[in-house]
Amino acid sequence: MMSSSTQPTSDLVTEGLKFWPGRHGPENFRTVLTLQAGFTDQITAADMLRNSLIVASGIAGATTLLSLLAAYGLVWFRLRLAGAFLWITLATLLLPLESRFITTFQVTSALGLINTYTGMILPAVMVAVGTLFFRQLFLSFPGEYLEAARLDGAGPWRFFSDFILPLSRERGGAIFVVSFMIGWNQYLWPLLISTDESHYTLVRGIRLIGQESGPGMALVVLTILPPLLLVIIFQRWFLRALSDQKESF
Repeated sequence: MMSSSTQPTSDLVTEGLKFWPGRHGPENFRTVLTLQAGFTDQITAADMLRNSLIVASGIAGATTLLSLLAAYGLVWFRLRLAGAFLWITLATLLLPLESRFITTFQVTSALGLINTYTGMILPAVMVAVGTLFFRQLFLSFPGEYLEAARLDGAGPWRFFSDFILPLSRERGGAIFVVSFMIGWNQYLWPLLISTDESHYTLVRGIRLIGQESGPGMALVVLTILPPLLLVIIFQRWFLRALSDQKESF
């Protein structure tokens, strides 16, 4: 795919995919970044890249933050119904977004969030798995952490910022990476919730440019680069968090 993205369209049409690089890479990428596509020719790959980054970052950030806060409340506040709340949260895994499109769309529409980034992000936030991972991490912390914080006069928020956040950095980074990749690859929900071409994402925009062309292959390469780079940059945190998770279970 990456080699074919550097080939001229004529060669791809007549000869198929190539396994060696060509000389048209800069031209293909420049073309796809500036090419105006869509029904009204008002969206470019650069615009779709920006939309995908906003949506994926929003989903990943909200998932990580809400999961962290939920697990913090369940473990450290010693709620009487903490176990029930945890199972209710995990029960949401039985209802993926695709199974509740109609009701979710009705609620999103009633809130006036059609064709907005907020409408594309909030329904796709995934709190259950992140809450479980953070909860298992917090249960492995010694109870002396909380006692030491109380002796220092630290309240819940200071304990959260001074103790919990630094110790949860690697686990949070792993959850952020996974959530980012899931958010980046969202297709059906952005397709349903956004009728305005200005909110098209890269995954949705692949169909706007023929994949048999050089620029089309360049667009596919652009689609996989951001999550790939994110995994490469945070691979140490990701792998360490996974190994810690296995030990905590």
